[in-house]
Amino acid sequence: MIKIVLDALIPGDSQLRMPPASILDFNSYEIKHGIQQIVIDFLFELTKISNDQFSKNFNELDEDQRMKVLNASKLKNIRLFSVILKHVFRAYYSDKRVLSILKVGSSPPFPDGNVIEEDDWTILLPVYERGSIYREFDED
Repeated sequence: MIKIVLDALIPGDSQLRMPPASILDFNSYEIKHGIQQIVIDFLFELTKISNDQFSKNFNELDEDQRMKVLNASKLKNIRLFSVILKHVFRAYYSDKRVLSILKVGSSPPFPDGNVIEEDDWTILLPVYERGSIYREFDED
């Protein structure tokens, strides 16, 4: 079921040649990052909501119904949903196949580093000129 959930979150785009998230070895990612129980809890929550709303398992739902269940899950437990989403994005956007399509390099930036254009620090001038916006605290 995790592959169906991954594809519901990141379905891929054939025009951009971006693969769906189901290409990931998410089981290995779960083990590496110790999030197996979080994934189990999330899948349980999705199953419960899909059965309550549609009397079907999540994997039996159409795309529209899956999105409704995901949104209901987000409303029911925003923390769990956010943690799952964070890990799905991390796994997807650290995958070498995805990085090579995005042309951002598929290897870590260190020790050689990435070339970054010179920053335009003048955009911070209004913040500097505004001055401090915090309140001083007296420790008496």
